[in-house]
Amino acid sequence: MTDESPVEEDYLESRYVCKECSHRFEVGESARFCAQCGTRVTRVGKSEMVDTRRRLSVMLVDDSAVARHKVAAILRSLECDVVEMTGGQAALDKLDTSLPDLLILDINMPHVTGLHVLEQVRSDKRHAKMPVVMLTGEADGKVVARAIALKAADYIRKDDPVGSIKDRLSEHLKKLDRS
Repeated sequence: MTDESPVEEDYLESRYVCKECSHRFEVGESARFCAQCGTRVTRVGKSEMVDTRRRLSVMLVDDSAVARHKVAAILRSLECDVVEMTGGQAALDKLDTSLPDLLILDINMPHVTGLHVLEQVRSDKRHAKMPVVMLTGEADGKVVARAIALKAADYIRKDDPVGSIKDRLSEHLKKLDRS
């Protein structure tokens, strides 16, 4: 039997959530206004708690179904929303109407290559600062140099072990989650 009253127990199981910026206050922390944006906060009971963090969106572009499946599975295990595209032109068309948090491009695709998509992304003000990770089955030094010159955030080989790919993608996602 505990000496705590029901009110204290309820207080300890509650959290406060800012409706404006979704900042959450930890259990036992009392607040009436959000420390981040100044908005009045609302008390939410433990049974009503939902994860207010926004899932990061990733556009994955690769003409290889096997590679797409492998990388998409890794991204989903990292709790990302993944949009899969099979070619460069389809990705450019989709980018006209969407703004993913991260773009992953295969370099060697028929018709419109990943490097061409990267060039177009960097020339478009809406997407110029979007992080882009290049994904490829080859390690041609000239291609790597071109991708880096176009400000690719990383260059990952498709044949790297799953754990290595996951670790590297996780690092990029952590950077996005902090911003």
